[in-house]
Amino acid sequence: MDGFYKEARITTVDEPYLKPISDEGIGFYNMDINTAVLTFQVRREINEESYPLEISEANTEITAYFVSDNGSSTGRVEVEYVDPMQGIIRLTLDNDFLKASTDTSVTGQIYIKAVGRKDTVVLNEFRFHVADALINQIDADIKIRYIREIDDLVDLVKDRIETVSKELENVQEAENEFLNFVNTQKSEFVKQVTDLRGQIQNFATQTETELTDYLNTINDKVLEVNEHLNAATEGVITEQNLEEHLIGYAKKEEVGTELSKKANEDEFKALSDSLDEMIQNKVNEAMKKATGQQTALTEQDGSAIRLDNVDLSTMNKIDKTGFYYLYNPTNSPDPDNKSGYAIVISRSETYKKVLFMPYNRHRIYSRNMMGETTRWGSWYDATKGVVIPGSNPVV
Repeated sequence: MDGFYKEARITTVDEPYLKPISDEGIGFYNMDINTAVLTFQVRREINEESYPLEISEANTEITAYFVSDNGSSTGRVEVEYVDPMQGIIRLTLDNDFLKASTDTSVTGQIYIKAVGRKDTVVLNEFRFHVADALINQIDADIKIRYIREIDDLVDLVKDRIETVSKELENVQEAENEFLNFVNTQKSEFVKQVTDLRGQIQNFATQTETELTDYLNTINDKVLEVNEHLNAATEGVITEQNLEEHLIGYAKKEEVGTELSKKANEDEFKALSDSLDEMIQNKVNEAMKKATGQQTALTEQDGSAIRLDNVDLSTMNKIDKTGFYYLYNPTNSPDPDNKSGYAIVISRSETYKKVLFMPYNRHRIYSRNMMGETTRWGSWYDATKGVVIPGSNPVV
């Protein structure tokens, strides 16, 4: 025990003689706060000689009990083992008990029980008096009257500080839980976007490969046709032979001139342009499929997709990934607001997450679909009661 205190020493013997109650002339005041100490030495007489009783936490359980003449009591009081070899123990009287026992005598008794057995020794009773401190009896000055209540006020303030500290810890735990939730959702969303980007890149690469193969096939066909034409012209009669055998007939130039007049060059040009346009359309279509978004996440101008009269119980119309503004939905999880923003993250037809945020409040409601069997779960208010210290938001 540290500091200063008032200590009363009492010697008691574990003997079976009911002697009269011992009045040691001990007295305390009702303002002895944590300083009213009783120290006992338990002894045993053997052959008319007294020896200290060796007692410690290893072999005994010792408690004390106090009763005032006005009926106030302490209940069981634990003792402190000061010197086990000399049988010395000590206890401090409770502040509230001293106040309740003002201007009365108090009877006390010590109980020694053997560890692990029912054996119990009850020592003889002893008495002491509790007086009212003089300062409590001065009524002339109102300020002095409050002195006795200062310690009570200090204890009350300490209790309130401890309560506030626990509440602050609860707020910190809620804040940490919310931040962990947001970070988890962010990580999942980033992962899904990364996976989607990889799938688009793979599709673009595959499409580019298929397009290159297609163009190579066309080129091979052109070469093959050219080879066939070259083979077909082998062994054909030369121009000189024709001139020798076709004297009197129309010359090649004349025939060419006539053929040129009859040939429609626009038809050949149209055929060439049509082939180029077909190839360009196929290329554009493949590139559009490779780089385009298969499902719209927003409107064309980048704003959230507006949906009216959505049922937030059955989750109709919002089962695809995207950013939405829900106008006047039914079965909203927020009791005060219906319209709000929604983020839908869909991994498959049976695993989805939805975050709903009222348009004018700092609230986030979460709902999950966890498989074919459980389907949609209940709405969960992820931000209920959470206020960031130092801010004044409209919750």
